[in-house]
Amino acid sequence: MLKFQYTIYILLLFQIYSFSQNNTGNDIQLAHEYYRSKDYDKAEVLFKKVFEKTNAKIYFTYYANCLIEQSKFEIAEKEIKKQIRKHRNDPSYNVDLGYLYKKKGNDVNSKKFYEKALKKLQYKPSQIRGLASVFMQRKEYSYAEKTYIEGRTKGVDNFRSELANLYAVQRKYNKMINEYLDFLQEARSNLSIVQNRMQYFMKKDIDNDFSDLLRVALLKRVQKPNSNFVYARMLVWFFMQRREFDKALFQEKAIDKRLLFYGKKVLVLAETAIENNDLETASNAYKYVINLGKNKPYYQKAKLGLLDVEFLKTKKGLIKTDEKLLDLEKEFLSALNSFGVNSKTIKSIINLAHLQTFYLNKADAAEKLLTNAVNLKNLDSKLSTICKIELGDVLVFENDLDYAALIYGQAEKENKGNLYGDKAKLKKAKLAYYANNFRWAKAQFDALKTSTSKPVSNDALLYSIRISENTEDDSLQTSLKAFAKAELFVFRHKNDSALYVLDTLIIANSNHQIIDDAYLLKAEIYESENNFVKAEENYKKIIDNYSWDILADLAMFKLGLMYEEKLIKKEQAAEFYKKLMIEYPSSIRVTEARRRYRKIREGS
Repeated sequence: MLKFQYTIYILLLFQIYSFSQNNTGNDIQLAHEYYRSKDYDKAEVLFKKVFEKTNAKIYFTYYANCLIEQSKFEIAEKEIKKQIRKHRNDPSYNVDLGYLYKKKGNDVNSKKFYEKALKKLQYKPSQIRGLASVFMQRKEYSYAEKTYIEGRTKGVDNFRSELANLYAVQRKYNKMINEYLDFLQEARSNLSIVQNRMQYFMKKDIDNDFSDLLRVALLKRVQKPNSNFVYARMLVWFFMQRREFDKALFQEKAIDKRLLFYGKKVLVLAETAIENNDLETASNAYKYVINLGKNKPYYQKAKLGLLDVEFLKTKKGLIKTDEKLLDLEKEFLSALNSFGVNSKTIKSIINLAHLQTFYLNKADAAEKLLTNAVNLKNLDSKLSTICKIELGDVLVFENDLDYAALIYGQAEKENKGNLYGDKAKLKKAKLAYYANNFRWAKAQFDALKTSTSKPVSNDALLYSIRISENTEDDSLQTSLKAFAKAELFVFRHKNDSALYVLDTLIIANSNHQIIDDAYLLKAEIYESENNFVKAEENYKKIIDNYSWDILADLAMFKLGLMYEEKLIKKEQAAEFYKKLMIEYPSSIRVTEARRRYRKIREGS
């Protein structure tokens, strides 16, 4: 019986405690709501009640603030002094009193108690951080700085990140940067922390003011005798963020020579440069590794990488003469002879096959090369799929569309739902489009609009819209059939035939909505042939006459690229990038246009 009564007693105590806790929680929530809405008299009552229950410093601070905000200075002073007497070793209450005097306009007493708080420091890391935090809450940043510096002087801690954050709040970026760079000096393991913080400020740096400060600070440290190489690593990272890969390469080579990495990180930089279309820097990076010698561990990778860069230059129209194209083919064949046909050389095999098919009219040789590659034993399924997709492209070039559809179908089946399967499915849908089976093709394009691959989803969206726009009011779809025929000619590098079909289409259907597509395709053909005058003429026809259409921002961006990369007319390129940003702010190309615009402006 006694045991039962004791159990009931414990349960009652627990319920009373739970009720008390829940009630306190409600008071805290309500107090904060009153405080946020500046209803200080109601907040005062609740915070005082919560403080008396919990004895937590934070609620006393809120309570004191409520009194101060209502100009109840005498009550506030009395309450704060009571806490000072009660907590003689806690200097933060002196800050509360100093703040009160400052609100009263008594700067002399305010300063007196702020200084008193500093003198009471016991030089424990937790107390220093706590006092600095209280000063920051009161927006007394100079005293927060003094607190950390005092702790540093006494050898308690360097407080690098704390001071850096304090300077960030005040936008004293030079001081902030130096604290973070000193933080790096202390331990290289801090590199990712510092990079994350710098990246945060660089993203918000509209006018590049912060980036310029960081660049200067890093260069100063790198140039010092016996400089810690972590600063050079940080400088490489900085230039990579800015996409200034040539400058990043200069620093990366210096690190490589100093630490004997044999070009390992230089290769990573080369790959990033390729992803960002800086082929010249990628080429120089590969050449650096190649020149380290054939006996070095990354020689083969660099040799194949350089060939792949030369291939990309060919696709961009930077290598055009038959002599240079044949020389490149010989270099590919020589490399494959040296390194063998295997999984490590697959990318070069695919690029060689493309070169032979689309630039040297050697589709038979390319088909044989790819078939042998697909049949390699133990070939990774991903690599096998890439080979099959390229083999399908070769078959389309040869106008063997049925066999191409079969090969694409195999690749899709082997990679259902992944990037490579989506790419194969897109190729198969385009074959149906070329064959004028628009209804089935559109169904496939619609399914691919949600692909995780942006190029695939963007392409699918474009084709889906094109079919929709040009089949609704045209039951015979004659214009779309002609345009699809021209696209197939372009794919097969029969540009003259494509231009003839496009010109006929434009003349016969001058008011048809597919005409801007025709002008864009003409512009791309002329640009690929380095006929920049006619390319410009056709891009501008879209910009001037079809500004409302989905292709206008694309034409504007492509024209900017042509001016920047091929005509080397940076100012004209900048004009079109700026126009794109202003007139098409929601375009997916705005981010890249802005980056290129800034780079041109910084270089001028």
